[in-house]
Amino acid sequence: SSSSSSSSSSRALPQKSRRPQHSSITKGSFALKTFAGVFTTTCCSAVALSCWSSRGVKLVSMSSGVSNGGESFTEYARPPPIVVETTGGGGAGPPRRCDKAIIFLHGLGDTGRGWSDIPNQSSLGEIENVRWVFPNAPVIPITLNGGMAMPGWFDMNALERDHLIDDKETIEKASRYVDSLIEEQMDKGIPAKNIVVGGFSQGGAIALTHAMKSEHEIGGDVGVSTYLPMADSYSKGENGKSGVKVFQAHGTADPVLRFDYGTSSSEKLKALGMDVQFESYGGMAHSVCAEELDDLKDFLSGKIFNK
Repeated sequence: SSSSSSSSSSRALPQKSRRPQHSSITKGSFALKTFAGVFTTTCCSAVALSCWSSRGVKLVSMSSGVSNGGESFTEYARPPPIVVETTGGGGAGPPRRCDKAIIFLHGLGDTGRGWSDIPNQSSLGEIENVRWVFPNAPVIPITLNGGMAMPGWFDMNALERDHLIDDKETIEKASRYVDSLIEEQMDKGIPAKNIVVGGFSQGGAIALTHAMKSEHEIGGDVGVSTYLPMADSYSKGENGKSGVKVFQAHGTADPVLRFDYGTSSSEKLKALGMDVQFESYGGMAHSVCAEELDDLKDFLSGKIFNK
């Protein structure tokens, strides 16, 4: 099969990465662009909403801000996450109740809206009765980009792993924020085993950190074009994480977060006892392709939502 990528290097972020050799996704009003660390769409909301309803995929609400054990997460609630449901049936018959949830975090400089049409424009929408939650990172200064403020889950001073200083405090707070989103879905009746946390680039780094840090026994975690921050700080058996299901995907030509960042993170997770499926995509840059989303759909259908 094939795979996609992550985010790391101490030079300024390139404006645009090389077009992947795989079939990238450009359907109707939706387009994946490979700006460094950023995944964007060109769809307008009105068009997106009309095509969602024709496939049984709909924007249902903007989630409210949540807190976890008294900790404030107000910086993540402006704007709040976008929530999309795949109920099937194209609007025919009574609405179905979502019994699965996927929380997916965007990359550096992007927003939740940049990913919110994925259920409609890829095979992932074939998984029915899923509530997709697309959170928005707070706007923070990014050292790598000269201190420019942009949506980011954590600060980065470099892209090369040898020079990158992990922003531990902010990374771990973002992971706890994800826990609060999980608890929100559990309060709405979705069991933890039917919840998946994933992300692209910076968002994927939070997802993999969450796989290590969270006490919730969720269905699995997904890291696309990404790496595991603070990898050397983890030891086998920590938090009883053995057997956690993880899907990782990375493009072999990623100039932003290099392919070897993904492979080394995968090997680390395996050494920690996790059940990792790693897919690589030859010639693909810091991007996502249709084959990759098909592989992710098969992973979710076959290993997480198969009961």
